Amino acid sequence: MRAFSSFSKASGLALNNAKSEIFFNGVEEDIKEGIKMVTGFKEGTMPFNYLGVPIKAGRLTKLECNAITEKMVARIRSLGAKKLSYAGRVTLINSVLNTLQNYWAQMFIIPKSIIHHIMAICRNYLWDGSTVYHRVPLVAWDKVTLPKKEGGLGIRRADTWNLATVGKLVDWIYCKADRLWIKWVSDVYIKDQDWHGYSPPADATWVWKSICKVKEKLKNGYEDGTWTVNPKGYTIRNGYDWLSPDHTPLDWPAIVWNNWNVPKHSMTTWLRMHEGMNVKSKLVKFGCCDDALCLLCQLQPETVDHLFNTCVYTVNIQSCLAQWCGGCFPTVNSLIATKSDNPRWKVKVAMFNAFTYSIWYQRNNARVNDCLVRPEIVAARIEEDVRNRVKMKCGIDVDGIRSLINRVAP
Repeated sequence: MRAFSSFSKASGLALNNAKSEIFFNGVEEDIKEGIKMVTGFKEGTMPFNYLGVPIKAGRLTKLECNAITEKMVARIRSLGAKKLSYAGRVTLINSVLNTLQNYWAQMFIIPKSIIHHIMAICRNYLWDGSTVYHRVPLVAWDKVTLPKKEGGLGIRRADTWNLATVGKLVDWIYCKADRLWIKWVSDVYIKDQDWHGYSPPADATWVWKSICKVKEKLKNGYEDGTWTVNPKGYTIRNGYDWLSPDHTPLDWPAIVWNNWNVPKHSMTTWLRMHEGMNVKSKLVKFGCCDDALCLLCQLQPETVDHLFNTCVYTVNIQSCLAQWCGGCFPTVNSLIATKSDNPRWKVKVAMFNAFTYSIWYQRNNARVNDCLVRPEIVAARIEEDVRNRVKMKCGIDVDGIRSLINRVAP
């Protein structure tokens, strides 16, 4: 209480006895009453909530962990989250939904059923804007959760991230961190054994066995008790990368995630690269339409390749844009071959993404409203989108690219 008093004098913050509770374990009744009389606190009972999470002596149950998913659902239902574009939903998943799970994962081992529920909520929200989704996802979740350079959206897998956060506990034991919990498990479980080759006893708790399982997954990254993957020591981020399967980086993500692209344009191009669009050749297999003819030209079956490359309507728009971008409309292969940090290359990439978005928009407009905008008007809108984006990203008077902006501007 003297420590509390000193803190109050130094900070100006005072204790609120009405909101403060004290917890006992193995204390005799007369001593307990004396402590309550001195402090003025009332006795609390477990479990209780502290900083938004339940605190109890044993393992958290599935029912208690449902608070995570309930908060995620509440975030989705608020602030018009359903109306966001795909790009906006990806941002909300990474910055809000995954943050909630990360907060809990750094304090508790979350049950697998809750982890699977969290991934289902993120998947459903991405593709439908709600927590329930009954249709087939446009792209497999295993691809969505890949890093952007490997063709994914960079959304973290909740199950792998949970293992990586438990890996922090494993690292503390390797480093023999000065923590009371580490001293306790060393005396009760590990004793004189080597942690690197340690196996838990059959009667150990579920939490301890879970920590030991993660240790087995990470042990090859340790040498003489030191995390060799990162010279600065173990972090949850590089633990997550270690636990994630290796994939080869691709060339086309540099086109999709160019920082001069409009975000919703990038998302549409990403779907195009994965052939995740519901074109008619795919929908006719599910009985969603009577024929597979292209909605823009009504001449050939509507596939991703036809829609963006060979359709008469698309070719006319490309012809209108070709003169504006140097006489030849860029393709995926030509953009990959000429990849650079040159502003002119970035402008071509921005135009390619804007073109992809516009073609898909016009295709959907033809399906819903049964009408088409003339190719030259669509091309003019694409040029305007690119001009506005370039001006916003670098300014018209920036030295070294002023001539480029003047060329883009009419």
